[in-house]
Amino acid sequence: MRGRDLVSSRVAVVEVTKAVERNDPEADPEPLLGQLSLIDLDPDLARIASGTGGPALRALDAIHVASALRVAHELEAFVTYDSRQAAAAAAAGLRVLSPGADDPTQEATAP
Repeated sequence: MRGRDLVSSRVAVVEVTKAVERNDPEADPEPLLGQLSLIDLDPDLARIASGTGGPALRALDAIHVASALRVAHELEAFVTYDSRQAAAAAAAGLRVLSPGADDPTQEATAP
């Protein structure tokens, strides 16, 4: 991911901060967060997210997929390690990658 422009939903601020606190309470999430361009949750994005991925997709995952759809024309790939989120992103037409997974050459595809 080095040298790439990184984009995420603003909800990543909460998710990343909480994940860092769980894994290393002394670590500072700000350097990572400072590398992200953030997409705000507005009424239109909330509407798109509510219709994304079906009932099995968690709310925050749907917000991330909808955020990616907003800038899909600029994205090289949607990066996730969550299989439900990957399936929803692939079904929405996004190229999905999970770098460092067991087989990094595998892209997620829609079911």
